[in-house]
Amino acid sequence: MEQTSRNSNLLNSFEVIVIGSGFAGLTAAIECKMNGGSVIVLEKMKAVGGNSIISDGGIAAPNTDEQHKLGIIDSPELMFEDMMKSAERLNEPLITQIICDHALEAYQWSKDILNVKYMPRVDIFGGHQVPRCYSPDPLSGSTIILRMKEKCESLGIEIRLGYSVESFILEENRVIGVHVDTQYNLDPSHPKDIQSLYASKGVIVATGGFAADTKFIQKHVPNFPISFLTTNKKTTSAEVLETCMSIHCATAHLDKIQWMPWTTQNENGYGIGGLFGDYIVSSNGILIDCKNGLRFVNECGNRKHVTHEILKVKNVIGLVDSVSVIKSGWNLDRALKMKIVQEFNSIDEVSNFYSIPTKSLINTINTYNSNLLSNKLDTLGKVYESWMTPIQNPPYYTMSITPKTHYSLGGLVTDINTSVLDINNNPIPGLYAIGEVTGLTHGANRLGSCSVTECLVMGRIAGKKILEG
Repeated sequence: MEQTSRNSNLLNSFEVIVIGSGFAGLTAAIECKMNGGSVIVLEKMKAVGGNSIISDGGIAAPNTDEQHKLGIIDSPELMFEDMMKSAERLNEPLITQIICDHALEAYQWSKDILNVKYMPRVDIFGGHQVPRCYSPDPLSGSTIILRMKEKCESLGIEIRLGYSVESFILEENRVIGVHVDTQYNLDPSHPKDIQSLYASKGVIVATGGFAADTKFIQKHVPNFPISFLTTNKKTTSAEVLETCMSIHCATAHLDKIQWMPWTTQNENGYGIGGLFGDYIVSSNGILIDCKNGLRFVNECGNRKHVTHEILKVKNVIGLVDSVSVIKSGWNLDRALKMKIVQEFNSIDEVSNFYSIPTKSLINTINTYNSNLLSNKLDTLGKVYESWMTPIQNPPYYTMSITPKTHYSLGGLVTDINTSVLDINNNPIPGLYAIGEVTGLTHGANRLGSCSVTECLVMGRIAGKKILEG
């Protein structure tokens, strides 16, 4: 950081600087520009999107037209209840309530303003009581990022690539700009070109999380595995968060990392296996302990609990049948060709391939099918829904399951207007934060698709509020 005069350099001056070009940052920039602000976006990499571009891009919203057509009864209050329960009430209720209250508006904004198209379906993920999740078409975070990039271009919003923030510029206790390296690359010994950029209204931090930052995690999470797999880009790191901490910004829950339970060790990142696990196995299939052929967890449970149980069991597969795949609407050709997903004509073939006790596996499936068809109480707590079908129609599809770090739940403390608070709980003038870099929305566990909702809701708020500062 540096104490300096606001008028010491009139070059490279803007009203608003946004750090980060993912869902949250681009939303804030678009909203700021649409409300008359002068805004620039800084991105340390050579392409926009951050982790957002490699996500599935799913967004959660209650009380939508899509739900109404399917007879799904939902509300912001029900979504709030689900998020609070999942978070184990470690989140800030006022912020969570704002996200739920404005989720439908944000979802509609993505369609009306960004022209994002969504698949004609409503999905449910573990921890949600009802289906309320919507997937962009094509299914990828890049679909939304592309629309955002196009909107930025049409509005004349400049996005500077390869700009990495080194420190904040302060005038007394107000953030008035940033020092940046305009030649950033992954080589830590690269020659730097340091420039100063000024923001008369303030700076919005939207740099994402730190779920791939080994050093930062091990500093804040006791007994975290020395080596771990992640769905994140390797460049997902905490340097701007640490820069905020250096000027005494408050943080919360830095020790909480969410794992994605539905991924596989047979590919890097989230991958196509993550889609198979998250969209098909979690709601239509079962998880099997390969040592004994038994189910061991409620597949529709929240990500934290499912991950915990998988990590205990270790050797796990997800199993679905052809009817589940057909109902899901997914094309598995690429996953099968890459051998991420395996196809079998019988349960005997499944058990032989994974060295699972055959009789036990068959008994597990038969018991599951019987309970589902008769709507008996599941001993693992799974609630059988009307759209679930028994696993009995070959071919059968399987995938080895290995959780990966997915999302950092902790980060900067903000108020409901996205202003960053200091360690004395006072707003830091000129500094705002949104998205995964913040730490009060998801508590102990994040529900699927709720992070995109958060980015759009809080990004729109930040883009407006910063202009009032």
